[in-house]
Amino acid sequence: MKTTSTGSFSKVRKLITVLKKCNGKAVIGDSNSLISPFMAKILVYCGVVLLTGALLLGSYFVQPYLAPFISTESLAQVLMLLLLILSFVLSIKDIVTVLYTSDDLELLLPMPFSAGQIVIAKVAVASSFPVILSFILMNSICLGYGIRAKEGASFITGTVLSGILIPVSGISAAVLLVVVVFRVFGFIRNRDITVALGGIFTFALSAAYIFVSSRFNGDETGEKATAAFNTFAAVSGVFPNISYMSSFMFEGSIPGLLISLAVPAILFFLAVTAVKAFYFSTALSIQNTGTGKKAVTKSQLQSGKKRNALKALTVYEAKSSRRNPAYMIYGFVMSFAWPVLFAMPLLFGNDSFFKGASFPLGPIPTLLAFLSFAMTASCFSCGFNILPGTAFSREGSGFEAIRALPVDLRDYYRSKRNSSMLICSLGSVLYVIIIGIVSIVMGFISVGNGWMIIPGAGVSFLLNLVFVNLMLLGDSKKPRLNWDSETEFSRKLGVVNLIIIGLGVIMLIVFMISVAIMPKLDGTETTKIISIVCAAVALLICVLAAVINNISCRKAAENLAKIE
Repeated sequence: MKTTSTGSFSKVRKLITVLKKCNGKAVIGDSNSLISPFMAKILVYCGVVLLTGALLLGSYFVQPYLAPFISTESLAQVLMLLLLILSFVLSIKDIVTVLYTSDDLELLLPMPFSAGQIVIAKVAVASSFPVILSFILMNSICLGYGIRAKEGASFITGTVLSGILIPVSGISAAVLLVVVVFRVFGFIRNRDITVALGGIFTFALSAAYIFVSSRFNGDETGEKATAAFNTFAAVSGVFPNISYMSSFMFEGSIPGLLISLAVPAILFFLAVTAVKAFYFSTALSIQNTGTGKKAVTKSQLQSGKKRNALKALTVYEAKSSRRNPAYMIYGFVMSFAWPVLFAMPLLFGNDSFFKGASFPLGPIPTLLAFLSFAMTASCFSCGFNILPGTAFSREGSGFEAIRALPVDLRDYYRSKRNSSMLICSLGSVLYVIIIGIVSIVMGFISVGNGWMIIPGAGVSFLLNLVFVNLMLLGDSKKPRLNWDSETEFSRKLGVVNLIIIGLGVIMLIVFMISVAIMPKLDGTETTKIISIVCAAVALLICVLAAVINNISCRKAAENLAKIE
């Protein structure tokens, strides 16, 4: 029996090592190490010990200086709360990846592993980092602070236990949540939807961090930080495992210790029960992005007898790009959702950058703001859209059927361009108009300067035309027509997309500067120069749009005709 137990543990340990490598996790002392595996492990362990010791000594020496503001109990409660949240957040992404979006389950089931061993190994891969991180931070910071404050044995015992129980609670809650959500909400089993929701969740956390950190800006006395710290300590009382463990650590309450042990045990039991009931059936049913609708066939394309070729091809392109969830997410949704990614930092960030702004803006600041925002909108709407850059690659084996039809390849190119232009313009030109109207209503710009919405919208449309043609032309040179899954390239942004997004970041900075600083320069020689530059840039974009649109249409048709 002992041999069987040892053998099972050894199998799980080896499976954990393999799963770490398969899921991109670093393994100490693997074959790619520059030094021997033994020395690599020694160096890592020494580094961890040194880090732990540095944190312990640091908290020990700063305790007299922080004691008037932060009590040992408040520090322990806040640290436990933060580590609970941290372990929950850090483990969610890895749990989703390791349990559901990896493709190894069908390979592992026929192997000599029990279902329990597979699940244990997968959860261990996802939870190892949060557990180690929480254990180090909890013990080093709290013990150093508490020993200097001359806390008793119950504090030391509770701190050591919390270093394990807190991350176990957070990870168990994360496993329970993920397994139940994947079971209840069937649509989330689509991998691309899962990736999109993960991005939204990550952004929400980033926005929350920006919001919280902005509340402390400009506070030289530290009163805000102290008040926030005490608020976090009070909030921690909502979690029974923290509040009861705190009562044991500082009051010696044995019932508090028992309850703080029971809470993670209950969460762990519920997580195990949920995994046994739901995991395997749900994981095996999860799918790559599939097509919910049938592909448009050659006969369907030829059925529109009364429609001209360009219109028929445009309708075909629109239907083809809508039929796949991956294209809907990375082609449609991202082109419309980009303002959320950049509005939140402006709303919740430090607003000192805009303190110099005076409203309504003058004519030149208004013009510069509209043009820079229009260019920003175009860059992000086109840059985050994968449809133009994969327009011909998405045809796959059906490209030959399209080329065999009696249609002009230039019309075929224009159909791709028109469809992409519609999506990108709705995600940029429409926003320029909406922002302009809102700015007039809110008094940010005067009614007399409202006409500048029109050139802003025009510049956005023409810049869309430049970007879309460049992406289409790039894909026409060497389209990837041989692929096994439509999602191979749907999640990756091309080089042109990344360059466009980089330009968008620059234009966003210009927009912020135009709102914050330009009012101070209004009416000076500098603004006259800026107005001339704005006019020149608008004219340049107009010329580029006309030239690139003409050249790319002809050149792309030649490229498509040469494809073998």
